Amino acid sequence: MATTTAAAAALASATPACAQQAQEDGLSLSGTLRLRYELLEGQYRPALPPRDDAVTVQTAVAVDYRSGPWHLAAELIDARGYLIDAPGAAGTSEVNALELSRASIGFSDGPVELTAGRLHLNLGSRRLSARNAFRNTINSFTGLRLVWQGDDGGTLTAFYTLPHTRLPNDREGISANRVRWDRESFDLAFWGAHYSRPDLFGGVTLQANLFGLNERDGANGPNRNRQLLTAGARLHRAPAAGAWDIDMEGAVQTGTIRQTAAPGAPRQDVRAFFAHAELGYTAELPGKPRVSLLFDIASGDDPRSEKFTRFDTLFGARRWEFGPSGIFGALARTNVLAPGLRFEAEPAVRWDVMALWRPAWVHSRRDRFSNNGPADPSGLSGRFAGHMAEVRLGHWLIDKKLRLEAGTALMTSGMLLESAPNASGFGDTRYAYGQMTVNF
Repeated sequence: MATTTAAAAALASATPACAQQAQEDGLSLSGTLRLRYELLEGQYRPALPPRDDAVTVQTAVAVDYRSGPWHLAAELIDARGYLIDAPGAAGTSEVNALELSRASIGFSDGPVELTAGRLHLNLGSRRLSARNAFRNTINSFTGLRLVWQGDDGGTLTAFYTLPHTRLPNDREGISANRVRWDRESFDLAFWGAHYSRPDLFGGVTLQANLFGLNERDGANGPNRNRQLLTAGARLHRAPAAGAWDIDMEGAVQTGTIRQTAAPGAPRQDVRAFFAHAELGYTAELPGKPRVSLLFDIASGDDPRSEKFTRFDTLFGARRWEFGPSGIFGALARTNVLAPGLRFEAEPAVRWDVMALWRPAWVHSRRDRFSNNGPADPSGLSGRFAGHMAEVRLGHWLIDKKLRLEAGTALMTSGMLLESAPNASGFGDTRYAYGQMTVNF
């Protein structure tokens, strides 16, 4: 993905160094240690206290061995949380203690590489499948991945995997950072293909994807038995000094889903969509300042309809477009309509700054706001949720080795967040975090 300056820095700080180095024969060992403190006041989620905070620690150690066509890889990720109160916003997104997130064997033959085992899926824009950069825990999968490199620079990735269910997933186990092996089974399968063709015209890259998700009752208990097919495409041009860049992506989602998790509940047809548009310009000035206009829309559900129309973002990441996730996570790629304005720059060597403003409406006034915000089934509270504003400052104290970062975000309380029947009533949501990342 052609990330922007600040997003690229954040992703680099969260990815083991071996994943960023050239692929050479031999053994490499690397990792990261990240310590973060988060504070939230004015909780927007229903039924939670007005104040929440958490200390999270993520330790990742990766080992890669290459010899000719063979590639062995393993990565141990220890994601822990402290000061986690009950009830609170922290959960399996913060805690997954001592987990073997990657353990795979790969074989290359000319333009084709086949990988089997535990792996990560960082695909395209990362909006539908990503290795998380800001979130404390990481999406992992067990299965097969085949990558083909064409002579024209095109890349085709096909995969069949079983997504990991992060454990523990009970409040007591999460608060105690209990070590439990993640679970995967054929009760949840994620498969599909992603194609990327660079420099299709004028420096624009074309990407296309087809993803399937098949879910059933079983090891993970009763669920809504999602049977989803998501098809999408993207055109993007990477930011460059003195040039305009673009990022346009859309996807449609079809299939079926149960109305509730109860066995035997009626099934509904799924008809959902999302679209993203961004136009940016990077000035030929010191610090490479970039300004971009954004617009996102993702469908929400209307309980009066016979069809289910809430978009499911699958295993995508959202931090660089919708503000900090963690215990904040106010905006998400579902039931949202949000224009935006972003500014980013590198004001000095090894410094980067980003500011983002996004007013947000819900696409469906009868569906809940974001992933777990308030809802008004009557629709009388309107669509406007509020304004989300964020400022972030990062500094590589030691280039590519030691990074400090701090940020703050505000979600103002619009009519929906004030008037919905289950609104928290705590007013504007204020959030701040500070973190240190060490790459070794």
